[in-house]
Amino acid sequence: SSGINAEYGGSIPRSPRTSSISSLGSIVFYPALNWELHNIRWFHPNLNRNAAEHILIGTNKVGSYLLRNYSKGGPDDLTVSVKYPEDVKHFPIIWQGDGYLFGKHKFDNLRKLLEHFENIPALGTADSSNSSGVFQVELRYPYPREVMHHDMTNYQAIDEHIETGARPVDIHSPTNEIQDPDFEIRQKSGYLTKRGENVKNWKNRWFVIQKHWMRYYVSKESTNPRGVVDLSKALDCNLDDSFTNGFTVTTKKRIYYIQASTEEERQAWIEMISWKLDYYNPYRPEVAKPKPLNS
Repeated sequence: SSGINAEYGGSIPRSPRTSSISSLGSIVFYPALNWELHNIRWFHPNLNRNAAEHILIGTNKVGSYLLRNYSKGGPDDLTVSVKYPEDVKHFPIIWQGDGYLFGKHKFDNLRKLLEHFENIPALGTADSSNSSGVFQVELRYPYPREVMHHDMTNYQAIDEHIETGARPVDIHSPTNEIQDPDFEIRQKSGYLTKRGENVKNWKNRWFVIQKHWMRYYVSKESTNPRGVVDLSKALDCNLDDSFTNGFTVTTKKRIYYIQASTEEERQAWIEMISWKLDYYNPYRPEVAKPKPLNS
C-alpha cells in the first residue's frame, strides 16, 4: 500500500544484528531494524504488559491495539496488545530467522506484517461462553506512541486468526487513530459537587478529565460542558478540610472549590489532577495555598 511504501520503500543499506541464510543459499533475511520500528507511530518501545493494559483499558474502545517489544523473547520479537470487551490480551510476534510468526500466519518481513494490520485482522481466542468456542476482535484502532514505559509478562495464544476483508486502511495515518474517546494514559470521570463562582451555591456536576482538560457537565448524559479547565495552565491542587471531602483547583483566574463523596474519592481526584499538573505544567510558579472556604 502507499502508506507502507512511503515509509519503508527504497534501498537503504542495512546492518542487521542477526541474520540467517535460506535454503536457496543466496538470500539473507533481516529482522526488523530499530529505525523501521520507530517509524511506526503505534510501536511503544520498552512498554510493559501492565502499562499497556492501563493504556488500552483507558481507551474503552474494543479493537484498539499497540505494538511493543516482547521481553521474554529474542531482541527482534514483538507483542501486540489488544483491547477486548472485558480485558486486554497480548499476542507474541516471533522472529524465526526467515520471517515473523504471528498466530498461524508467517510474514517474510516487517513490511508484510504491517500490510496484514492494514487489512484489519481479527484475532480469535478461546471462549467457552461463545457458541463457536472462539471470541473475535477486529484490530481497528492503532494507539499512538505518547506514553510511559515499563516491563512485561503473560501472553495469550491465538486460537483463530483471519483477515476481515474490510477496506484496507493506512495504519500509519493519524486520521485512523481513534478520536472518540480521546486516547490518554490517565483519565478519570465521576460526579463531584462544585461551588458556583458568582452564586455561591453548590451543584452536583459530572467531571471528566482527558489529556490536560478538566470538563464538567450538568449530568453524565450531557454533551455540552458547563465549564472547562485547562490543567496545563492550572497552578495547584490542594486539600481543603474546611468542608467535608473538599479540595481546590487553583488557576490564574479563579479557585475552584470541589467536594467529593468520600475521602477515597477526594484522594483519587487530587492525585489525578496533581499528576496532570506535574506532567503538563512542571515549571508552573508556586502559589500560596488558598484560604479555607469558611475562613
